[in-house]
Amino acid sequence: MRFLGNREHLVHNVVMTNEQALIAEIHNLPQSKQAEAVDAAMRLIKSLAKQASGEPESRYRKAGSHPGMFTMAADFDDPIEGFEEYI
Repeated sequence: MRFLGNREHLVHNVVMTNEQALIAEIHNLPQSKQAEAVDAAMRLIKSLAKQASGEPESRYRKAGSHPGMFTMAADFDDPIEGFEEYI
C-alpha cells in the first residue's frame, strides 16, 4: 500500500479512500486472521476516538474487568509445608 494524499491510497494500482484501503487489506488476509484484524482496528478506532474527544485514556488496571479469569485454590490460605517455623 502506498500513501498518495490525505485520504487516498494506491492498492494494487487502484486509488482508494482510507476506508476502502482498510477493507481491501483485511480482505487480503487469511480468513482465520480477518476477525483478529477487525478487532485490532476497532480497539484502535475506540482509542483514537477517546483521544479526539479529549477524554484521557485509562492506563490503570480496573478491578473486576476480567471476572472468572483467575481462580484461587481452596487451600490458598493454608500453611505451606516446610514453612511452619516462619509463620
